[in-house]
Amino acid sequence: MNKTIPKGPSVKKARQMIKANPQMGWTDLSMQYGKNFIFQGSLVTSDANVARTMLMEREHTLKRSGIYKFMSWFIPGAPGVLFMEGEKWHQHVQAIMPVFTKSMIDTYAKTIHNIVLKNVHSWRDGMQLDDLYLTVTKIGLQVVLDVGYGLNYDQPLAAAYGKELMEYKLMTMTSDSRIDELGFSADQLLLIPSLFKNIRQLKQKMKVQQKLLKQILVERENNKDYGTDWISLFVKAGFSIDEMTNELNHVYGAFNAIDYTITCALYQLSCNKELRTIIRNELKEVIGTGRNPVREDMEALPHTINFMKEVYRYYPVAIAVMRKTGKTLEVDGSVYPEGKEVIIALQAMHHHPDYWDEPDKFNPNRWQLPLKEPRAYIPFLQGPRQCIGKHLAEFHFLITLNVIIQHWDIEIETPPKIGKYIIPRFDKPLPAIIHQHTIL
Repeated sequence: MNKTIPKGPSVKKARQMIKANPQMGWTDLSMQYGKNFIFQGSLVTSDANVARTMLMEREHTLKRSGIYKFMSWFIPGAPGVLFMEGEKWHQHVQAIMPVFTKSMIDTYAKTIHNIVLKNVHSWRDGMQLDDLYLTVTKIGLQVVLDVGYGLNYDQPLAAAYGKELMEYKLMTMTSDSRIDELGFSADQLLLIPSLFKNIRQLKQKMKVQQKLLKQILVERENNKDYGTDWISLFVKAGFSIDEMTNELNHVYGAFNAIDYTITCALYQLSCNKELRTIIRNELKEVIGTGRNPVREDMEALPHTINFMKEVYRYYPVAIAVMRKTGKTLEVDGSVYPEGKEVIIALQAMHHHPDYWDEPDKFNPNRWQLPLKEPRAYIPFLQGPRQCIGKHLAEFHFLITLNVIIQHWDIEIETPPKIGKYIIPRFDKPLPAIIHQHTIL
């Protein structure tokens, strides 16, 4: 093992490639510089074997990336389970996990169905939505408040708290001083004034969240209203008010990724009437129009499930994730040292032609055949640090899709453009026109 991992592009070159083609820019980097290359001292990999090693071998899962630690320290409201390690991580996982178990998620189905149904009841034929993503996000907020936080959005205090959660997340995703861009360059120093202004605004948001959360806790104490939601579980776990405020904000930010994928799914269905008809008919045949989906339905929905898989392949909720080696790592005959940063390029892996036929084509039918490389599809990651919200994400996706597609057609004239950042979002509002398919 005396080979050297090749060097990648300069920061300027990498950003130019991503900006020129945000949807496929990371794949372009992988095609030009290889599946493994060194970028500013970190290993960037779209190698399915290397990614699996980093995600599955315990030694590589014990320490969080320095990038995550910096974000947790620097950004108000960021500290949370995704950025933690060691005993503190275990404590927070144990507290948060009950909401994400399959048995609990099954009990949420009717609630999620009714929340989505209530929202689309207000839609009218020919109505224009200024931003489809924002519309989906508002529905998702009501879902997560109910099933995750044990709060009813129709109550003023819950609505006020939810508004702060959503505004915080939207602020971090639309700021002109976002720091989740690949690499660091000197010109980013020019962002420091706006960055610190943004930090001050986020601090203020967190103060408001904490004030509202204290009021919620007082109401619960007065009413002895504790259950199996996150707020109740955090109280039982003995979390401080600061820990609770940060974790609840952090988890909502992670949940918001589902809103992004649902919006992407609705866009794809707006482009392909034949696919929309196939999925609509399948949902109608299996579920009907009056009830909510249950887990047992999923086996009878091959077209719908294949469509969902393709959405998660084509639109990963994170363009890349960061890890730190816990021991030396073998990379193409080279040895990469212990304690070094690794950037796992999910977007590049999900679109690499070595792993996928016609990877830049959105094609749910590809899932009817065995995958060329199953390890190259990891929308929820793998191993000890995989996404614990996977089952809720998939079920929420299915239920929301079922309600909307059975009753509405969504027309999107301008294709969405994904921003250049590691956490993908649309770079501008996504207008849409809705047409009634059947009467609710």
